[in-house]
Amino acid sequence: MIFLDTNIIIDLFSNGVGAEAGWSMDRYGDAVSAGPVVCDQIVLAELAGHAPGLSALRDRLERLEIRVLAFADDAAFSAGSAFREYRRRGGPKRAILTDFLIAGHAAVLGATLMTRDRQLATYFPDLTLITPETHHG
Repeated sequence: MIFLDTNIIIDLFSNGVGAEAGWSMDRYGDAVSAGPVVCDQIVLAELAGHAPGLSALRDRLERLEIRVLAFADDAAFSAGSAFREYRRRGGPKRAILTDFLIAGHAAVLGATLMTRDRQLATYFPDLTLITPETHHG
């Protein structure tokens, strides 16, 4: 299972326009071939500005074969634990970052997270990431 971060889906919505969108489009094609591709409600929230309404957003995700999974308690706890470590290390943000919620959910699912944010590996060492640095071509 491949969990898509918001930045990847925004690239897909752009139809390959932009410096990083080509990489995202190529890796997305690989992901769909490999099995289920998913996101969650946190990603939906971040994508809200990219569609005129929830129904339209859900339709776009469905056309891309991206299934939306429910966010669960264990995902929230994993994200909160990683965010606590971020703060302990001097991270300046005081409110939990959506990146932690998304990565925490992917981690408890045992999914691979496709993202352009390789820094997440610092706080989720057991989470497998697909990033431009780990998958070049």
